[in-house]
Amino acid sequence: MHETELNHDYPRDLAGYGGQPPVANWPGQARIAVQFVLNIEEGAENNVLHGDAGSEQFLSDIIGADSYPDRHIVNDG
Repeated sequence: MHETELNHDYPRDLAGYGGQPPVANWPGQARIAVQFVLNIEEGAENNVLHGDAGSEQFLSDIIGADSYPDRHIVNDG
């Protein structure tokens, strides 16, 4: 396993609201239900924010499948 220490601030705040949720004033004191779905993939994709040379261009279940430089396979029709 390879880990990279980040020496700079991460551009996203992943801490959440914790014990201080935002106040939402809905008309008529209405309430809203929110559902969150967490999709956990089987592997970790490349991420330039984590020190990888580039981000993923082609995700496949084929072991050893090469990516296509300067192309995004999903956009090829």
